Amino acid sequence: MPNFGLSLLIPLIPAILISISTILNMFVTEDTLLHEIVSFIGSAEISLIIAIIASVIVFGLRKGKKMDEMMKSFENGLKGVATIIFIVGAGGAFKEIILKANVGDYIAGIMQNTAISPLIMAWLITALIRIATGQGVVSAITAAGIVGPLIPTFNVNPVLMVLATAAGSNTITHVNDASFWLFKEYFNISIKDTFKTWGLLLLTTSVVGLIVVLIMDLFI
Repeated sequence: MPNFGLSLLIPLIPAILISISTILNMFVTEDTLLHEIVSFIGSAEISLIIAIIASVIVFGLRKGKKMDEMMKSFENGLKGVATIIFIVGAGGAFKEIILKANVGDYIAGIMQNTAISPLIMAWLITALIRIATGQGVVSAITAAGIVGPLIPTFNVNPVLMVLATAAGSNTITHVNDASFWLFKEYFNISIKDTFKTWGLLLLTTSVVGLIVVLIMDLFI
């Protein structure tokens, strides 16, 4: 078995390269050869390829394994994630349908006539969009565009509004959420158990996050 350091370093190669590229691009002039090289190496696709090549060398060739043996490992690995990749792709397509149907605008229209706290409103809007789309990032971005203009109206701290939106984006996971299927398939558990574990964990962190934001609102 490889040592702990290599086992930790190889999977982190994409994150390290992307982080270094992002930092360097802050100091490199755009539209230059150096900028193009840094952006190329720090792109998601190239950094992942570099990590794969490094893993083949470190975990395969260096250990005396043959290419045929390693290709069988790749094949088995792809078989294990093929279903997950298909579900994630289908979920992304469904997400776009939901967004094109202006579900976010409809939810905002329902919430705007209520007299509840703007922080709770931001949390609820984000949570409803999360449930509809199954995408935490999409729900946060969509809700930010909806509740952002309300900050001056309600005179609420924008930092707390961001935190409430972030908590709402992590509310409930279900069958149209890619992370739901990733968790289910990798741990080989039933849909029911996924709801009881991963789903309950996300719901708990979201509700606790909202409570903390409301407490902070009393002192800020």
